Amino acid sequence: MTNAQDVMHQAYQVVDQATTTVQSQTTSTNQATHNANIAKQTFATAQSQVDAKQADYDGLTVDSLKKEQVTAQQLVNQDQAAQSAAQANVTAANNQVTNTQDAANKASQTATSAQQTTADAQSKQTVAQAEADKANAAKDEAKQNNDAAIAQQNQAQKDLDNLDAGKLTQQANETQTAIDQGKQNISDTQQSLSQTTTNKANADKDVANKTTNVTTANNAVSQAQNNVNSATTVQSNAQTTLNQRQQAVADLQSQLAAMPTFKVDKAAWEKAVNGLVSSDELVAMTDAEYAAYEKKWNAYCQKFFETTYANNQFSASDRDINTTFTNINQLTQAQYEDLANYALNIINQARNIWRGDDNEMSTQLVDLKAAKDIAQAYSDANVNIGDALTHLSDVVIATASKYHVGAGTDTWMGEQLGQTAINNAIKVYGKISMAEVKGQLLNDLELMLFGDGGNNSWGHFYALMGGAKNSSTYLDKYYIGIAFDKFGHLHLTSRSTANLGDVTPDTTPIASAPTVTQLKQSLSTAQTAQNTAQINLNNAKASLTAANDTLATARQEATNAQSALNAAKTKQTQLASQMTALNNKLANLKTKLANDTTSLAKIKSELANLADAQAAQQKVLDNAKARVQATSATLATATANANAKAAALKSANQTLLAAKQVQAIAEGNAQSAANTVKEAVGKAQNAVEALTNANQHVVAAKAQLSAITDKLNNFASLKQHSLDELTSAQELLSTAKTQWKQANDVLNTQQQKLDVTNHSLDAAKLALDKATQFVNQRQTEYDAAKAHLSKLDHADETLAATKAALEAAKTELVTNQTDYQTAKENAANAQQELTDAQTVAADADQAYTHAQKVLQTLELQASLEVPTVTEKPQQSVDTVTEAVVDEAQADSVSDTPSAIDQTVVTTATANVAATGHNTAKTENVAPSLTRLTPHTPAHSTTAGTLPQTGEASENRLAVLGLTLLSLLLSGLTLGRVTSKRRIH
Repeated sequence: MTNAQDVMHQAYQVVDQATTTVQSQTTSTNQATHNANIAKQTFATAQSQVDAKQADYDGLTVDSLKKEQVTAQQLVNQDQAAQSAAQANVTAANNQVTNTQDAANKASQTATSAQQTTADAQSKQTVAQAEADKANAAKDEAKQNNDAAIAQQNQAQKDLDNLDAGKLTQQANETQTAIDQGKQNISDTQQSLSQTTTNKANADKDVANKTTNVTTANNAVSQAQNNVNSATTVQSNAQTTLNQRQQAVADLQSQLAAMPTFKVDKAAWEKAVNGLVSSDELVAMTDAEYAAYEKKWNAYCQKFFETTYANNQFSASDRDINTTFTNINQLTQAQYEDLANYALNIINQARNIWRGDDNEMSTQLVDLKAAKDIAQAYSDANVNIGDALTHLSDVVIATASKYHVGAGTDTWMGEQLGQTAINNAIKVYGKISMAEVKGQLLNDLELMLFGDGGNNSWGHFYALMGGAKNSSTYLDKYYIGIAFDKFGHLHLTSRSTANLGDVTPDTTPIASAPTVTQLKQSLSTAQTAQNTAQINLNNAKASLTAANDTLATARQEATNAQSALNAAKTKQTQLASQMTALNNKLANLKTKLANDTTSLAKIKSELANLADAQAAQQKVLDNAKARVQATSATLATATANANAKAAALKSANQTLLAAKQVQAIAEGNAQSAANTVKEAVGKAQNAVEALTNANQHVVAAKAQLSAITDKLNNFASLKQHSLDELTSAQELLSTAKTQWKQANDVLNTQQQKLDVTNHSLDAAKLALDKATQFVNQRQTEYDAAKAHLSKLDHADETLAATKAALEAAKTELVTNQTDYQTAKENAANAQQELTDAQTVAADADQAYTHAQKVLQTLELQASLEVPTVTEKPQQSVDTVTEAVVDEAQADSVSDTPSAIDQTVVTTATANVAATGHNTAKTENVAPSLTRLTPHTPAHSTTAGTLPQTGEASENRLAVLGLTLLSLLLSGLTLGRVTSKRRIH
């Protein structure tokens, strides 16, 4: 019984071990299935990329670009026509403003002249009125004198007729009454004369005051007219200044359009560089989680680069397009300085965005000399980085030593490489333009700044940014140099210090060109000046309007003052006439009183001497008749004179009325002209705004045409680049297809292994069931036999039979044990397979630990290129383990170039600025050498590493597939570092 139970327990153990093996193999099979699915997805994505690249390549034709160019040129022509029309409108509007202002000035002058004419007419009318009044007074006086003479004549006749005592007595009484009345009349007239004299004096003062008011008002009109003239000049000058400043803004906008101005989403940039999760989250990830995360991160970096690249298209100036070379060595010192300034504009813009400070890179003459020496060394040694990924480290260090430059106190110089299509373009077209060279330079720098993620860990980016913020070199000043070798490839050098060994190189700064920042500042200043000029023009227009309003008011006030003066003069003349009339009346009254007194005396005398009186009276009658004749002649003359003066007054009144009508019309015309000026000024402002919009449209249209022309000029390189991308996509598609097949092969192998382990488990379970059944049966028989032993009559016989049965059972148990041993051996084989796989996993863990150390070393070295030893894993003698290792080796990077790996060189991209300085004195450390080739992908090889489980490296297959896809999309050829984790 004990032996049977032991066998059953061993069967249990075998089942447990077989179950564990099945579970482990199921996990491996599931992982292989997942990897096969990932490889399938990678293949599908690669196929879609090939289709897209094929469509791009087919669609990129000279005809399509020329059609776009024709359309863009038509748009430029339309916009330029609109610009010319807008400029003509501005000129016409400005001329209209000038013409209307001239007309307004003339109308104003006409109104002023009309006002003066009215004033003159008013003065003449006043004089005519006075003369007419005087003539009428003289006429009235002559009439009075004539009437008096006639009356005297009549009276004398009457007196003669009445020379009798009765009549004389009656005359004496009447005369006495007349004398009394005459005295009263004289008194009343004297009072009226006194009041009129007072009124005349007041009128004289009023005329004097109003004359002063007229003079003041006329002076105000003159001053207002001068102000209008000055305001007109100021407005004209302000308009000219605005036109000049608008042109200055348009010129700067045109210059800025030809400069690369980065539009970068900084938040997205920071995520691409720093990662999507924290370092703690990254460390806590499982392998599967990290693989998914790395895929997501790489896709994010690729998407960020594609978006940034699309938002920052190259634009060329006409000068660069028209500057061509048949050999890159024809670049002059001035042109190299221009390229250096162009690169500095690009790099410093990115530094300003990323760093947020004004720590900018510069270039000195020593940097261009050093870069030129290094590029020449590549040319002399016939080292074409397009054929072989290599750096002349000794040359770089020797050049740094030659020019006594470095980092800190150490001799050092960094070098970054960019593979270009310059020589290809020259080969196809026989020449290349400066615009194409700058386009190549921009592409390389954009890749360094925004497309350096993934396995490159942003090494180039950190080198150009001055390292991480916590680096001791972050605040150092850096300098770059640029040169091209004879193969047309870019060499960009960097260093921080000079004057090492107390030897001073030529640290003269290169001739600076306006940067994008400076152009933007100049544009901002110009736009501010333009806005100020616009404000000044608006103020000038407002001042001119106010001056015209003031002039109109002054003219009205002058007219009112003149009218008041004329009224005062009229009143003054009337009072003077009244005084004259009163004086004449008083004189006449006094004369009449005297005459009446004399008459009374005469009458009294005549009464006493009647005969003599009659004789005397006859003489009086004769004298009266003579006086009548004399006064009649005087009256005729005075009447003729009064009539003439009346005619003159009538003419003066008509002239005054006509002058007032002309004045009213002139003032109305002046106001209408002023309103016309306001309308013309408004139209001129609208025309200027339309011109500004037209200028902006022309700049935009030219930029679009320039971009399309650029593509046409660079068509060969663009077409070649598209072909390169298509070829790379096709190669990666082929690789993805191969990897998919490999993944399916691994899956089939793992499925076969799972089938074997499941079969072994089934056999073990069957053996266990049999052993358990047998033990249970024997236990039942044994218990029954023991229970009934004492009741049996033939116990011995029964016992013997039972023992015999037991022996038979033992024999059967031996048979079952043989089956069990077979199952046990199968389980042992499965256990051995598991052990071997665990051994492989341990080797993989050890290789992974080694790779982590290598990665940490690379990350601590600043842009150092250190070849990594390529190792092949050891193969086990065990058959199953051999298969696993073979699969792992098939997935690891080989020592020979693949379809993708055309050049077997390891490039480590790290950041020297972030970790310190490399020195020439360190024997096992090379200078910072990184490489960028945006046209022909080339990838580095790394040490082959085994996976962590017995299923070989299929858990790396998905990561490798994603890496290949990322390279397909980006076309980067940066140094690749393979690591299990990349800590942010």
